[in-house]
Amino acid sequence: MSSAYQPMDEFDSMTENTFIVMPQPKNDLRKKSKGSGAQTAETPETKDSAYTQLLQGKEPIESMFLRRRMFDAMWQPLEKQLADIEKQSNNAGISEICNFIDSSYVQVESKERGQLARPFAEITTAVTFTGVNTGDHNKLFETLRARLADNGHHVALVESQYCMALPNMLKGILEQLYTSIHSSTNKEMVAVSGSNPLAKSITYDMNLLETWWALLKRQQAKPISSRVVVVLQDFEGFLPTLVDDFVRIATKYSSSIPIVLVLGLATSYECIHQSLTKPTISMLNVERFNLQRSKQCIDTAIYKIFVQNTTMLMFGAEAYKSLLDQFLLYDFSITGFVRKLKYAVMDFFYAQPLSILAPMVGTDSSSGRLSSVSQCPVRLCHDQIELVRMQRSVQTYLEHQLKRTGDRHYFQQAITSDVFLQETVLLDMMRQLVSYRQGYCLGIDMFCEIQEMSPDTLQKPIRTLHYYGISEPFEDCAHWKTLSAVVRRMRVDDMKALLARLDNVVSRSEPIDWRFSTERDVDILELLGTAIELLENPEEDGKADSVSSDEPKKRIRTRTDMENRPFLLFDNKSSDRMLQALDKCSTIVEKILCSCMQPYSSVPLYEIFYYRHSFLLDTTFSAHPRAAVQTGLGRTNYYINCDCCKTSGHKNIPGSSDTDDSDDEETSRILPSMHDTSIAYRLHQECGRLINMYDWHSAFSSVVEKEVAVLRPCTTPSQSEIQARFMRAVEEMRFLGFIKPTQRKTDHVLRLTWGA
Repeated sequence: MSSAYQPMDEFDSMTENTFIVMPQPKNDLRKKSKGSGAQTAETPETKDSAYTQLLQGKEPIESMFLRRRMFDAMWQPLEKQLADIEKQSNNAGISEICNFIDSSYVQVESKERGQLARPFAEITTAVTFTGVNTGDHNKLFETLRARLADNGHHVALVESQYCMALPNMLKGILEQLYTSIHSSTNKEMVAVSGSNPLAKSITYDMNLLETWWALLKRQQAKPISSRVVVVLQDFEGFLPTLVDDFVRIATKYSSSIPIVLVLGLATSYECIHQSLTKPTISMLNVERFNLQRSKQCIDTAIYKIFVQNTTMLMFGAEAYKSLLDQFLLYDFSITGFVRKLKYAVMDFFYAQPLSILAPMVGTDSSSGRLSSVSQCPVRLCHDQIELVRMQRSVQTYLEHQLKRTGDRHYFQQAITSDVFLQETVLLDMMRQLVSYRQGYCLGIDMFCEIQEMSPDTLQKPIRTLHYYGISEPFEDCAHWKTLSAVVRRMRVDDMKALLARLDNVVSRSEPIDWRFSTERDVDILELLGTAIELLENPEEDGKADSVSSDEPKKRIRTRTDMENRPFLLFDNKSSDRMLQALDKCSTIVEKILCSCMQPYSSVPLYEIFYYRHSFLLDTTFSAHPRAAVQTGLGRTNYYINCDCCKTSGHKNIPGSSDTDDSDDEETSRILPSMHDTSIAYRLHQECGRLINMYDWHSAFSSVVEKEVAVLRPCTTPSQSEIQARFMRAVEEMRFLGFIKPTQRKTDHVLRLTWGA
């Protein structure tokens, strides 16, 4: 949108705003650091950074600066990757719209230069369904506008909030079209019309647009192939009469101006038939397009960021569920998903002193995945080393190493020597963490291959599979139990195809050091090779296992066999040895997946690199206005911070048994110094479902009269003043949604909220 048409402030939603108050550093970085005689020079990094030294100010200043740099180093490529994914998700739909607009008005153009000879009045219209994620529509339509402008079309993007009348709408369209052409056209327009087309005194109408288009055609040596595209971003927000009038006026000029309409719909296509009249709809040559790709975009983002091991920070089960719930249960907004992800990355580097361990893992230049492990770029202090030792996963890792190897010297050095822990033990734990992540990615890919060979009703998106992988042990996953039953029922050809797919996935994956990825001695390539050989030569395995005879008798099929393997009803050629080979192959597949998809709590340092602060994400991005209003009205002194609203009485000692009783007394007691709305709110909590207005007013008057008696003992309160204050408080409570009028009793109101 042009600068002349942009609003000064834009808010996607008033309920999803985050206000950040930059903290003041406790220790002045310009002063001498503790234990050092040198004075730290003031730099732009120290002046503008909002990061503070953690560990009660004992964190080295180099570590603090490293955390700030690592946030930019991690988030910038991550943000670029998310932007590319979002752009590619709607690339096909935008290309279809561009091709449709390019091909419009082609068949009705006459041989005469630029002159349109239409047999009937009709406007080419592209109806795009963009979904309910209104927060992403601005970025989506800006991408569409840029693509159309690159194709040589003149585009005007208008929104309903700035088009309350037809003159405002035409003004916004013409101003955007004028600014999209060269200044030479504007000069010639001034010479013809005798005034500046951008002047405020000019009348914006379709005649001016027709004159501008005629001058534009006169300047071109070849016939013009561009179109005038008017994009109504939020069609539901426009007044139906406004769109109706614009379509009727534009239809009259369609013979001289190739106008194309693009209507953005967030609800359904029926909205057009409900808003416009039938004669107006008959003037539109409508083509439908679908640009709702939010779920596919999120699945791709989750796979590339969380599954493909491209970033060191991962999400725990609770935080990941909070991230998905914000997207699936609210507005399907990709922008909101990116904001929440950025906030988690910021909190990780801002509040986690051990986030400086993230640069120890390098990425592969070709695939962008985590691969190599190196030393930490800064030397850890004693407090940071102790914080590493305090992690439960590190203690479990050291105990397991002692039991497995029996090396007491390794265990003793890890406990006592800070240098040994950082240079040796920390590297081993980081290698195991990276190997686990590589094995997890391989397990998810094999899980997807198994799911593709299952019925459509059993297939889950990648976002759900990733949640299953991190939320519970793989053996207890209900979805895998269902898929394992499908694997056990596969016939020989299907099992061979599945093993070939799994072998292809393993061959495409990066080399993994399985010594660090799992505690079990499992060689995935060897197991897959064994399973393939079993299906190729089942008789050889049967002879090796057979003890009684080389040719065992064929067992009679039972009903259980038919239920477990339905293909036996139509296949009588499968021998018992082939069925045994199928059983072994299904067991091998399950063993491979179990070894790859272990819970992330089994690897060291998961407390650091798996973000688990779901409560922080929920309280920051999921607003609870009702709870805030009820707290403000019920506990006024906490918000106003005044002494007059505090209940009199002794001060409770923290931890004493009288604390809860005093809180209940403070909540229920009504003081005349409180605000009128707070008094009315506390009185209405004592009532039932229906509130008698007379009784409510009498109770309110008795409280207010006490206030007047204390502040003005010589005066008598006016009944009209008390009634006015009461009515104002009642109207405020009705506006806040606590009460509403009822038709059952005219002198009563209905209570709508219950509980604290």
